[in-house]
Amino acid sequence: MSKFTAAAKLVAAGLVASALITASVSSSQAVPTSPKQATVTKKLLWKQEFTGSSGVKPSSKIFNYDMGGGGWGNNEHQAYTDHNATLTGSGGLAIKLQRITPDLTDLYETCPIDTVGNACEFESSRIQTKGKLNFQYGRLEARIKVPTGDGTWPAFWLLGSDISTNAWPNCGEIDIMETKGSEPYTVHGTAHGPGYSGGDGIVNTQTLSARLGAGYHIYALDWTKNKMVWSIDGKAYHVVTPSIVGNHTYVFNKPMFMILNVAAGGWFAGDIDPDLNSAQMTIDYIRYYSLNGQGRVTGSAAAIAAGKP
Repeated sequence: MSKFTAAAKLVAAGLVASALITASVSSSQAVPTSPKQATVTKKLLWKQEFTGSSGVKPSSKIFNYDMGGGGWGNNEHQAYTDHNATLTGSGGLAIKLQRITPDLTDLYETCPIDTVGNACEFESSRIQTKGKLNFQYGRLEARIKVPTGDGTWPAFWLLGSDISTNAWPNCGEIDIMETKGSEPYTVHGTAHGPGYSGGDGIVNTQTLSARLGAGYHIYALDWTKNKMVWSIDGKAYHVVTPSIVGNHTYVFNKPMFMILNVAAGGWFAGDIDPDLNSAQMTIDYIRYYSLNGQGRVTGSAAAIAAGKP
């Protein structure tokens, strides 16, 4: 597929492969299941509450910025910068999507779209913990208010920490939360791996009675050996196990790093509202727990200490 070719070029350039590359562009592989979660013992291992002054960037001990445009393997319309993710000053992190008028005489932000000079229409941020912080098993959750507006595409997700030597999709990807502005009531949870990636990802959705962007929701992954359970506000809606992966390889029993971003347009999110000038995803907190003793956070001492409970 052409989007995989574009993704490969980005990886070769040293950029991290994208959930935006791999996002579930189809729900045809949804697994119709209504899982029930057993009672578990949780222990908080790591957290981010995003305390600090308004406008301050998130901790560089924990987060890296992915930079630039190029469509991110999915024909997207944004370029990522290092200044569109900042603290709110009231205990949150804001990732801001903003329409821009690029300077065509000094253009480093190009997108595969039909504009003058193929200029990206928006800028945003994508932050990730590659090389600094990894998670394996346990519960990873975030309390998030997603942006609104057709064409917005927020995501909270994981990639295999071995991606540098084990290219996507073999490294594995877990999309804990994705939504698109054109379906404002619905959250998508997806697993991607070898033989079940891109539009063939193992996906399920949950549709609420109120718009997701009307308030905060807790998006979580309960992850143990050979089992992953997705939930929103404590209600499980998706399960993936080796038996569901079937004849393909289950690639999720290993450390993975975390990514947060807001994209614009692309094959998953679709057309952008021409009147959309800005949108914002706000993360109230991120918390990581062990479940019945399963769960481990690894990485640099500084990154682990920066989230010590």
